Amino acid sequence: MKRLWHWPIDPLGRTVRLTLGEKRWSFEPITIRPWVSDLELAALAPGATAPAFLDTDAEMRVTAIGSLAICEYVEEAQSSPRLLPFAAAERSEARRLWQWSEESFAGINNTLLAERISQWVRREQAPNSAALRQGAHALKNRMTFLDALAGERTYLAGRNLTLADLSVAAHLSAYDYFGDVPWELTPDLKAWYVRIKSRPTFRPLLADRVDNVKPVKHYVDLDF
Repeated sequence: MKRLWHWPIDPLGRTVRLTLGEKRWSFEPITIRPWVSDLELAALAPGATAPAFLDTDAEMRVTAIGSLAICEYVEEAQSSPRLLPFAAAERSEARRLWQWSEESFAGINNTLLAERISQWVRREQAPNSAALRQGAHALKNRMTFLDALAGERTYLAGRNLTLADLSVAAHLSAYDYFGDVPWELTPDLKAWYVRIKSRPTFRPLLADRVDNVKPVKHYVDLDF
C-alpha cells in the first residue's frame, strides 16, 4: 500500500504527484487541508506535514515527509525512468535547480499563493495588496531566469526531464490555477511549460478543483 497525504494546489505535493506519475507508481491520495489538523498525518512522524508518503509495500515500512525526502526515496527505489541523470555533472545540475526551485518559490508560496488561497479558497479576508505585489514581482524575476534556461536547453537541467523540471512546473501550475503567471513575458519558458503540461502525468493536476474555485480558462488548455 502506498499513500500520499497532500493538498491539490500545494506546489510541493504537486511535485511529488508528478514524480510518482512519471515512475508509474499507483497510490492512494489522501486530501487534507493544510490549515486543519489531521490526526492520521500527525501520527506518521513527529512534526509531520504534507506532503507525506507511506509505503508499506517495501521490504520495510517507509515513511517519507516532505517533497525532497519523498522524491529522493522514489528515485532510489525505482531508477527507471531516471529523474536524476546518471552522469554526475548532469545529476548535480538537476539537484541544484531542484533545490533552487523549492527555495526560490517558497517566498512566492507564502505571499502570492497564500493570499490567493486566503481570498478565494478560505474566504477569510480581503487580499493583502502588498503581499500580492511582492509575490508577483518575485515571480517575474524567477521566470526571467527560467526563460533564459529554457531558451538554451531542451529541459531546464539539460537534455533530459528531471526533478528540476517537475518542481518548477508544479510551482508554476499552482500559480497558474489562479491566473497569476505572466506567460507573455517569457516565450521560451511558456513553450517549455506547454511540453511539460502535455505529458500524461500532468493530467491529474489539470483536473484538480479546489472548494468550488474554478481555474482560469487557459489552465486546462494544452496550447494556452
